[in-house]
Amino acid sequence: MRSLYYGILISLFALIFVGCSRQVASDEKIAKQYVKEHGYYVDFPLGEVYSYTLDKSKLFGHPESLPFQQAWGVQQAEPDLYFGKKVIIYGFTVSNHPLEKIYHAKSNVYVMLSEGKVIGGYSFPDVEGMVGSCYSVDGKTLEEVTGLSYSEWTEQWKKKYGE
Repeated sequence: MRSLYYGILISLFALIFVGCSRQVASDEKIAKQYVKEHGYYVDFPLGEVYSYTLDKSKLFGHPESLPFQQAWGVQQAEPDLYFGKKVIIYGFTVSNHPLEKIYHAKSNVYVMLSEGKVIGGYSFPDVEGMVGSCYSVDGKTLEEVTGLSYSEWTEQWKKKYGE
């Protein structure tokens, strides 16, 4: 009887694991397709690079919020729509990206998904030791995406997501 119980338990864990891994594989395929639709060639998939549940505290108020501000600042989608939802980010090293002309290097494109749907993404040159803000998936700066100067955008962001 005990071995039957353990057999059922192991089977349930196996089903849960297979189901979850299928979703991850499906999400990664969706992300990769999004990258290809932008005309980029995927040279190397980086897999799931990060996941988090979005809340207002991630967007303003402490140094750890800066990467979230930068990533969400170059999106067409408003972060408010994703509060309380899990965001998964898949990365890809790509070629044929607009940043190649500027940095003479491949780029990394990061695709943000929630509930199996693409939110958007961002890009960054694949240059070792490089620091700075990210670009949109299309290689545009925050200023180009929003039509605002950085200080104007920061003021609006603070009003909307600040304490």
